[in-house]
Amino acid sequence: MKSNLEVTSIRYFETRRGLGYECQTNNRLVQIWNDGQGGSTYLYGDAYNIKFYKELCEWDLEELIDEYEQVKTN
Repeated sequence: MKSNLEVTSIRYFETRRGLGYECQTNNRLVQIWNDGQGGSTYLYGDAYNIKFYKELCEWDLEELIDEYEQVKTN
């Protein structure tokens, strides 16, 4: 994954079905979301701003979150 998008903060919240989160990024117009209802992690923002990150899949977004939280995956 090659992107200049970085997570700058995370807010976690509980739902009836699990844990959701909202991540602020270094692009103030783009956020990373998971609604905690069992769905995928996705980019949130208007189409113009998120089109610059269209190459990022759900796993790439999760990796950005892990980098922010300094989680090692090995």
